[in-house]
Amino acid sequence: MLAVTTVPDIESVGIVGGSLGGLFQAVALAELGLDVTVWERSAGRPDDRGAGIVLQPSVAWFLRMFCGVDPDRISVPVTHRQFFSLDGKSHHTLMRQRMISWGAIYTSLRDRLDPARYHEGAQVTALVPRPEGVDVQVGGAVRSVDLAIIADGSASRHRRLVAPEGAPRYAGYVAYRGVIDEADLSQELSEVFRDRFSFYDGDRTQFLSYFIPGDLGTTAPGRRRMNWVWYVRADAAGLERITTDRNGTVHGLSLPPGLIAPQVHAELLDRARALLPGPMRELVEHTREPFAQAILDGHVSRMRAGRMLLTGDAAFVVRPHTAASVEKAAADAIALFTALLQVPSLDGALRAWEKNRLAEGTALHRHGIGLGDRLGLSSSEATQAAAAGPAA
Repeated sequence: MLAVTTVPDIESVGIVGGSLGGLFQAVALAELGLDVTVWERSAGRPDDRGAGIVLQPSVAWFLRMFCGVDPDRISVPVTHRQFFSLDGKSHHTLMRQRMISWGAIYTSLRDRLDPARYHEGAQVTALVPRPEGVDVQVGGAVRSVDLAIIADGSASRHRRLVAPEGAPRYAGYVAYRGVIDEADLSQELSEVFRDRFSFYDGDRTQFLSYFIPGDLGTTAPGRRRMNWVWYVRADAAGLERITTDRNGTVHGLSLPPGLIAPQVHAELLDRARALLPGPMRELVEHTREPFAQAILDGHVSRMRAGRMLLTGDAAFVVRPHTAASVEKAAADAIALFTALLQVPSLDGALRAWEKNRLAEGTALHRHGIGLGDRLGLSSSEATQAAAAGPAA
């Protein structure tokens, strides 16, 4: 853990959103001795099925230094990248990485944060700036804080208060995702993917897979989960069809596990049998509850308005090819923690933080678009819109 001194000019922080972006900020700022309150509009711990993440340096450092958690203990090592051709043959390159689950990170952060600071089922309905802080309205109550951090994700309801131009755009393709308990795989199939980060790059499509921790964060072989992601192009009508569930409810930008419409599932299986190498096709066939999410591009020109900040996906929504969405959220928190310690005034610290994080977010945003373009996944309209900058 880190030993710090009291930060001048600030005592209270309100965080809108209690997912990873908000939790990174809450844990770091609580270490500064600040009065931190998190409001999360959903209730109960979220389901982490399908949320495999490449463990990046800022996340690993944060877990070790702020949470007292050894990241190696809650992640799965890979030694090689494995590249498939359509006939099922593969070749390998040495590439040591570690893979973690969304749930393992979330649990580590929640366990570190004082439960009294975290309010579930609490929707922030308004943020009202004032000269030396922000009034946060939650239901019928109002809480005044010195600093408000907007961390309510890519579909942020409050982003417009800081960056009204920053609403994300659809990039023209979706990510189908799935998770399989390792125990449900044959030993032969499990061996194909053991210690491997596996890829297949086809015609305007990409499939990747790797093992992540299993239930309760276990990393023991045989008790892990196989995580796969398949990027597939879809126009606006196709996106609506994919994200309309078996009951006819349209979810818009994502489809939760267990709700895929039978016809969409059948088409996914047919597509896998026609377009994927054998081992990857088997992963899709073994998945009982595939789900999907739209790939978005989100870019802002500012991350601060007075005493309100944007962080995580409420600021920049970067494509998953970068493997940097969670890394970016952790780095946002580390940078704010550092700025508040090193810069004498609060306003000076916030200016320095914004300059640093805008540069990083802009670079990642452009990098992700470039990766999608090279894979042939982006629609021409999405590429043109991204090149033009944030939405008007």
